[in-house]
Amino acid sequence: MLRITALLSILVVLPGFILNHGADGGTLSDQLISAAELGEIDKVTGLLEQGVPVEARNEDGWTALMKATYEGHADVVRKLVERGADVNARENAGWTSLMMAAQFGYRDIASLLLNSGARIDIQNSAGTTAVMFAALNGHQRLLADLKPSPAVVNMRNHNGKTALIFCVGGGFDNVVRQLISLGADINAEDGSGNTALIIAAKLGHEAVVKTLLANCADVRATDNQGKSASKWAVEKQHSEIFQLLVTAPPCN
Repeated sequence: MLRITALLSILVVLPGFILNHGADGGTLSDQLISAAELGEIDKVTGLLEQGVPVEARNEDGWTALMKATYEGHADVVRKLVERGADVNARENAGWTSLMMAAQFGYRDIASLLLNSGARIDIQNSAGTTAVMFAALNGHQRLLADLKPSPAVVNMRNHNGKTALIFCVGGGFDNVVRQLISLGADINAEDGSGNTALIIAAKLGHEAVVKTLLANCADVRATDNQGKSASKWAVEKQHSEIFQLLVTAPPCN
């Protein structure tokens, strides 16, 4: 009887004891995050109905919404958003759920997040945005869904890279065209002095070089090593690209 009384007194003093701890010894917050990661929507729903905070975080700062987004569980994302999950919350490295959706090309999840107020101009600890992640991975349709303004398109990460510079690295000519149409600065330089044209010439992305030249990319620009796009084309033995560069008509 004394033990029962003692236990009850503990529960009175610690009203969150039952809420925060599960029978398996793990916190219910941990269970919520795990269930979201595994796509267990019934378990997620049950835990939320028990009062587990939707904004519960693990040691890395990840919320259930982030885990569900990362794993592509749109139904769980929808449930968490309906329960008031913060769509602009950041984990310890500054990533938002929208950045994760943009990284993997999850258009349905990105749409859910955007319709709930997710911001496209947030930068993570490296200065990278959701727009940059979409461009980096060639997710043309998701990038269109983001509807970035020219100001957002031309944001830079901490190394000076823009969405266009990220995109050129992957050789995604269709997305390069898209970014230009959205107002991308074609001659922007990163922290190493690289322009989109220099990177495309260096990596041998001929179609991208043609697109950039057609949009008045500066063939005379040089990087911090003093090398132009044509110099890199010669060094990397991209002869076709070299010919394109040295025969490019002057821009008006």
